[in-house]
Amino acid sequence: MDNQTDRPHPAAGTPGTTRAPRRTRRVRAAVLATALLTAGAALTACGGAGGTDSGRKASDSGIASLATPSAPGATSSAQSSTAAIEAKRPQLRLDSSQEESDRLWDAYWACLQAHGVPMNDARVDRPGEQAPPVDDPKVADQYKAQYHACLSRMPLQPVEERPETNPHYADDYRAYVGCLKSKGMKVHEVFGDDGSPDGWTYDKDVPKDGGGLPSEKIDHDCRLEAFGGKGEN
Repeated sequence: MDNQTDRPHPAAGTPGTTRAPRRTRRVRAAVLATALLTAGAALTACGGAGGTDSGRKASDSGIASLATPSAPGATSSAQSSTAAIEAKRPQLRLDSSQEESDRLWDAYWACLQAHGVPMNDARVDRPGEQAPPVDDPKVADQYKAQYHACLSRMPLQPVEERPETNPHYADDYRAYVGCLKSKGMKVHEVFGDDGSPDGWTYDKDVPKDGGGLPSEKIDHDCRLEAFGGKGEN
């Protein structure tokens, strides 16, 4: 779990697992942002060319000029650019309302749409709702520059729910899953290859209609109970 990802989520890719629809899109978008931030830094360094016009165009277009060697200080310039993007990103709070969270994510997705990223209109729940981007790694790679252009609008998760700002993150996430269990959910925690929290999954197969997902109230209450006051600003 890195510093740009959404909080761990219901695990995917195994039988009997599922995710809440809107959260799924946010998780995937946030994971992609990590790669794009890294790629953006690399692109700036590769295309730096001492501040020449060709270097700036390579950086602005999001395409690295691999034939041009990095000028001294290009790496630090790229790091500064990444830091500037981070400073502009809207910060969600643990007590942010669903409406506020939706508004910020919708604004980010609208930016992607305005830059030409294909939208998945089939995933719109209500008329007039902002569609999320198409959930396809190949599409995301094709539109990498457009994603990078909108990174400053992608919400940052609450500090309590990011491992680098919460030293008790693993314990708190365990408590979060425990809270879901106490509310009647038949779930258990899953872990990444490095042993860090990587989400939760159901003890048994879930209904094909997606039943059994935690309600927004249960999820919100358990997050507050498990993570409340644990972040470092």
